[in-house]
This record gives sequence, C-alpha cells and structure tokens, in this order.
Amino acid sequence: MASEQSGGRSLLATIVGWFLVAIIVLVLFHAVVGTVLWLFRTLVIIVVIVGLIALYLRLKSPPDSD
Repeated sequence: MASEQSGGRSLLATIVGWFLVAIIVLVLFHAVVGTVLWLFRTLVIIVVIVGLIALYLRLKSPPDSD
C-alpha cells in the first residue's frame, strides 16, 4: 500500500513539475517575443520620424531657380 501511494505522489510530482516548466517556458517566450516586437516598433517609429524630417526639409527649402 505504501508503494501505491508513493507511485501516485511521484506521478503527481512529475505532472506538477512539467506544468511549472511549461509556465516558465511560456513566460520566457512571451518576454522574448515582446522584446522583439518592441524593438521592431521602435525601429519603425525612428524610420517614420527621420522620413518626416527629410520630407519637411525638402519641402521647406526654396525651389531651385535655373
């Protein structure tokens, strides 16, 4: 009887351990994906700002009189 109880606890401990590993992997995956998306969004914002500044400077300069 003691071995049956020990086997059940061992199985339950294995299941709980795998759930903990799965939760940790999901949290780390979410952190990595979030960081990559944040970097991509920052890069897009910088490109848009530089493009708008270049467009502003092009439109502000006087026309060439040839």
